[in-house]
Amino acid sequence: MARKIFGLLLVVGVSLLGLSGQAYAAKDTKAPAVKPAATPAKAPVMPARPNVPPLKSSFGMITGTLLKVDNADPANVKLEVKNDADQTTHVISLTQWTNVTKVTDVSELKVGETVRAMTRKMDDKEVAMGVMFGKIKPLPRPRPVAPQASPVAAAPAKAK
Repeated sequence: MARKIFGLLLVVGVSLLGLSGQAYAAKDTKAPAVKPAATPAKAPVMPARPNVPPLKSSFGMITGTLLKVDNADPANVKLEVKNDADQTTHVISLTQWTNVTKVTDVSELKVGETVRAMTRKMDDKEVAMGVMFGKIKPLPRPRPVAPQASPVAAAPAKAK
């Protein structure tokens, strides 16, 4: 009896494989048509975005002549500078973290002085983009983060 069932399953399996092979062969057997050479596609033109101002950097550099120093309120010191590039006058506010530096020669640096250097990695070396020295305000130290108790340690032990 087991031989009859096995034989029947074998016949059904082979016939299913044969039918699927015939269905595959019956599909389009023509050789695929050669597509003509594609012309290079142009980049899609992005539509203008209405009501969106162009991106503008919030960083600027002004070189000019100091016209006025308003330090009547020590918490709100303002400088009035005439820009050499476009001859416009700018009012610049100073904050508590503003560093005022004076351009000097590197020969004025002395061993033991406090310095602050803005550096950048170039060819596996740190290269100074700017060096400040003299009366430098100390940077605020980051506060240490309090360690958090783990949930396992915080869970009370179960009484037996």
